[in-house]
This record gives sequence, structure tokens and C-alpha cells, in this order.
Amino acid sequence: MNKKLLGIVLGVFCLALLTAAISHYVGIETTFNINNIDGIGEYPQSLGDFEFGDTISGALIPLVNDLSSDRNLSFSDDSPEEIDVSYKSTLELTKKDVNFTKDVWDVFDDKVQIEYTLVGDEFSAEVTEGAVSGYELIYYKDAETLRFDNPEKAIRLNEIVGNLPYAEDGNAEEYDYCITGEYNTCHGAKIWYVPSDAINTDGTLQWNRASEFYFESKLIQYNSGGEITFYSGDSLDVTPEYTPSKYAEGTYTINTTIA
Repeated sequence: MNKKLLGIVLGVFCLALLTAAISHYVGIETTFNINNIDGIGEYPQSLGDFEFGDTISGALIPLVNDLSSDRNLSFSDDSPEEIDVSYKSTLELTKKDVNFTKDVWDVFDDKVQIEYTLVGDEFSAEVTEGAVSGYELIYYKDAETLRFDNPEKAIRLNEIVGNLPYAEDGNAEEYDYCITGEYNTCHGAKIWYVPSDAINTDGTLQWNRASEFYFESKLIQYNSGGEITFYSGDSLDVTPEYTPSKYAEGTYTINTTIA
């Protein structure tokens, strides 16, 4: 339930101790609505029968922060040891007009869709629509100062260690994309889709081929501990994903809380 109607009746009662007895000065009845994040609620579901080795997707949970302030989301569940739970989200990547004289690059129509781990034991991502042969997903960490003058190396998905963005990523704190109006996600990590042969052996990118890259449409986060900053104006499609171990057997009921 995203709205709670609170009716508060306030009465201010005073006694006049001088020449007259007054029952009260003012009686006020106040009614107002409290808006909160859309989408947080209960999603009971029964998914059916599965076997070890299956990846089990739960129901999509759409979240919208239409409040004027950022909120901190905390993901938790009561899954047993033999069931691994992660929470996936989606992201659109797009080609852009690469122009280093502009803070915000113009967006083209050529796009791909990916699914990535928002919360879980380790980060993963895959293209779900528009896959291109010879391309791969990377994490691109900007330099903390003068990012256009100091291009960074591509970080392949199997090289990612820890949460995203990295602490030394300029997009973690230094660059604020809400100031430029580019994204509602003020800070975060950039995931790109680039030709594998545009990544040099030392990890640097061939920027003369940047017109072939698919860039982020917003910044993302990954947190193994379940702590996510939900920026004002942002939306998240969250899908729980359950992976049973080879020891799993029987019926499991798992409760997830997004608080």
C-alpha cells in the first residue's frame, strides 16, 4: 500500500484564569495524504515444480520513486542455505553521438536490452534483446578527474570484484549526472556493450570506434549486501531469481522484504 490516509484531529484546550472561562481557543481538523514509493507491497505467488539446475524466476516487482527525495532500499529474505537468491533488474543500452565537447551526448535509436544483478552474491549481466555477434558487456569506470582527458580501461564482467560502482570510480561521487540533467540516477556504474576486438590487449578501448559502442541509458548499482540507493524520479524493475543447490528437495517458501 503506497498511500496511507492519516486523519489527525488536534484540539488545543486552554483555561483562561483571569476574568472568563474559555473552553478552547482553536479546534483544528487536519487531513492529508502521505505518498511513498510505488510498488512496495505483497506479492504472494506459487511457482510450481522445478529440478536442480533450473533457474527459477519470480514475479516482476515494479518500483517507482516519484518522491522528491532519494530513498535507501534494503533487500532481505529468509532463504535457506540450499536456495541461492538474487535480484535482477533491466537496463537499456544505446548508441550515442560521441562528442567530447558536450557533457550530454545525443541518443540514437539503435538499442539493446540487458538484465543485470542488482543484489546477489556476485554480479552478472546478459543481453536479452538485440544481441550483436562479436560484442561483449563491460563495466566502464571513469577517472576521478578530467574523465574525457583520462580514458580508463574496459573491465570485463569476469574481472569485476565487489560492489558497483567501485569507490575509485569518478561516477561514484565526483560526477553528478543529476546536475547535467542526463539521468535521474545521480551516481552509479556504467555498463557498455562494445565489440570485443575494440578492446586492446591492455584493456584500453579503441575510441576511434566509439560510434559502434552501446552506452548506458542510466547508471546502475550492484550490492551484495542488499543496500541500494533509489534516486528520486528513478524506476526499477526487480525480479527475484532462485537457484537451488543439488541438495535441495521439497517445498520452499521464501519471504522477501524490500524495506
